[in-house]
Order: sequence, then structure tokens, then C-alpha cells
Amino acid sequence: MRTTLYGYIEEMDFWNENVRKLVKTHNNNIISSLKPNDNWPPVSKEMFSITNNIDELSPNLEYSGRIIHFGVNLKSVENEIDEWIEKFESLLSQLIWKESKVHFQTEYCELKTLRQSLDLQKYNVNNEEKLPELIKKKDWKFNSTWNK
Repeated sequence: MRTTLYGYIEEMDFWNENVRKLVKTHNNNIISSLKPNDNWPPVSKEMFSITNNIDELSPNLEYSGRIIHFGVNLKSVENEIDEWIEKFESLLSQLIWKESKVHFQTEYCELKTLRQSLDLQKYNVNNEEKLPELIKKKDWKFNSTWNK
């Protein structure tokens, strides 16, 4: 059976231009450093792409933060979905982001959604001219339409 996993990670965009450049570079480096052929179940480099503005005359594709989008069709990953989520959340803990959605569907079940979002009551968004702190799992909210 085919399992389709797709979704996005929305980059945090709460800072001035200098800090946003640091965040973009950091997130680009993390996605670029993913293994090209990750072990099963994969969270591999080929699954991901990041929206970028081409120039000032083009439409703004980064309004209120860039999108790191991903998608893959896998053979029957539902038995290892907890392991896949663990690997995905490990990736999230290395990025600067504010929301993530994963959609999961097999040929025999309805679309299910996993959502992680930054809890601004727990995470301190500082205005220093340096790379912000990474988002720890204790700093995000978790919602799911499937039972783990």
C-alpha cells in the first residue's frame, strides 16, 4: 500500500532583516545537511524544498516567513509512523520555525494531520542581533487527527 506524507514547516519571521538572514542561512544549512538516502523510514534531503524570493520585482514568496515544504510517497510506512514522527521532530528541533503541518494518507484511510506550533507563552522571542535559540519540544504545541 502507498502512504503519502506531505506538508510544510513555516519559518519564523519575527526579527529584523539581519536576523532573518541568519535564520534563512541556518535553516538552509540544516535542510542541505540531511542525508540523501536516509534509513527507513526516511526524512531525507530529496523530500524538502524551500521557497525563496528571486528578486525585488518578483512576487513575494516569503511574506511572513518562508515555507520549507516536503512530500513523499512511501510503501506502507504506517507501521513505522511513530519512528518517522520522531525523526521529523528531531529535524524540527534543529530549525527556527513557528508552525509545521504533516498530512498523512494511505490508500485505505482518510487524510490525517499532525500539527506542531510554537507556543509563544513558553518560547522567548528575543530581539538580539544573533541567531535565535532553537525551538525545544517543550516550546511547541502538538495536535493530531490520528492516534499515536
